[in-house]
Amino acid sequence: MELQKAKPPLFCVTILIVSILLSFTSCDDTYLNEPNGPDPISSADGSKIELNDFINQINLDSEILLVSNETSIQKAIDLSSTGDAIFIQPGIYTEPLSLTKENISLIALGSPDEKVILENSELNILPLQSNQLKHRRSFITMNRENLGNNIAHYTFDVTLGNGEFDVIRIHRIIREKHPYHPVKTTSDIFMIHGAIQDFDDIFLTAGADLINSETSAPYYLAAKNTDVWGIDLAWTKVPMKTTDFAFMKDWGIEKDIDHTLKAMILARLIRGFTGQGFNKMNLLGFSYGVNVAYGAAARETQIHPIWRDIKGLIPVDSQIKSENQVTINKKCDAAYKQMILINKGEYNNPWGVGLINLGAMAVNAPDDPSPISDFSGLTNLQVMNAIGTNRSAGWHFLGGTPFELYYTDPYRFVNLCVALSAHMPRQMFYEMAASGCPSMDVSYDDHLEAIKIPIFYISAEGGAGGIDDYTASLTKSNDISHLNVKDDTRVTEVNFGHADLWMGYDSKDLMWEKLHTWLINHNKSR
Repeated sequence: MELQKAKPPLFCVTILIVSILLSFTSCDDTYLNEPNGPDPISSADGSKIELNDFINQINLDSEILLVSNETSIQKAIDLSSTGDAIFIQPGIYTEPLSLTKENISLIALGSPDEKVILENSELNILPLQSNQLKHRRSFITMNRENLGNNIAHYTFDVTLGNGEFDVIRIHRIIREKHPYHPVKTTSDIFMIHGAIQDFDDIFLTAGADLINSETSAPYYLAAKNTDVWGIDLAWTKVPMKTTDFAFMKDWGIEKDIDHTLKAMILARLIRGFTGQGFNKMNLLGFSYGVNVAYGAAARETQIHPIWRDIKGLIPVDSQIKSENQVTINKKCDAAYKQMILINKGEYNNPWGVGLINLGAMAVNAPDDPSPISDFSGLTNLQVMNAIGTNRSAGWHFLGGTPFELYYTDPYRFVNLCVALSAHMPRQMFYEMAASGCPSMDVSYDDHLEAIKIPIFYISAEGGAGGIDDYTASLTKSNDISHLNVKDDTRVTEVNFGHADLWMGYDSKDLMWEKLHTWLINHNKSR
């Protein structure tokens, strides 16, 4: 029996087949005159539609299905429900089509040189009109920033619910031949950040004064013609001054999985609009993000392959499961403690607040003695080093000692902490711990054993360590590889740390280059 995706009924009033013609222009590798906004899209009837305006018409409340040359349009129609949108990649489709559902939107994408050709079909193709989609309006705001050397940073703020904080930010870092006109990329990645972080905080800027190929993994990958995407999960935007956290009561990992998969389908749509095709994407999760990435891949095993967005999985320096009994006991203990706090009505974890305040002290007066009694005898900067190198959890964020960080500029860590997110739902901390405790049950890890896509596990010797990823061993993947980043001259207790993977002086050579190689080798869509 084929797997199908369960969706709530939605109501639309039109059946629409439209052809979007994207025009691309070539130019020198240096921008000459940047336009004020994106170039209009030419539709089949010659009318012009702004890309920004079209993006804002995408209805993320309905289900969106992407069809490539290797996929059956009819199968997509058969799996769809009322109100769904089916986007079709340029190509020649010879299958006879029967529209067996009402109110399904079939949207054909194309360019002046590449069009959707439906053979053996009597379905009419209608030109896209901006006013035809007004009833489908979602809330998506696009912005673009030039990072230099033809690398652009796009952000898309997307409202995904009715709550005050049901808003995510999607990032795209890509090399362009002209503003709003990306080069044809050779690989892709979608990145999920860790706890109390966001995309900029740990990936793009990570405390650096300058963003370039030596300091920023997304910039480095984009310069190598990788299409880099990422997300700021919704809780990252909760202000520090917030006092009522009732909205966080049931905000767990499943919600972050929901938001991540919505972000990935939008990323694939925009990739199609900008000439990159609709291919599924590689999903990277760092630290807490490993839970979301594995959970998303596990959930996709329960739906038909035509609905899936993930083609490869890259868990970075964290594990969901362990076969070590000491680790299991610690997970169970941590889960019980988090549940007690939740039952008391403490729905948020304000972990970021303290680090933000300590980081600000180190920025403003790095050499002053710390006023905190627990850190008597250390300067404000040394306090931050001590926090970064602490191994109380069995691993450290950065390799080194309170008096010297070995692999990362200490001021990058300080700047990172100042930019952290203040609050995170406590339910997520409970679920992270409970997933590693056999006596507790959470839902997001229910189908790990059904995952079959390639897995590239990356660890830091002083972080998650050099052991193989036990979680990956529970899957059915027959393509699992492991990179452990380490310094052979130092012991584990001070070795290459958790965040050194993104911030370290030599991270480009030790980790990013190897990640890029894996992406190139796994570029084919699955």
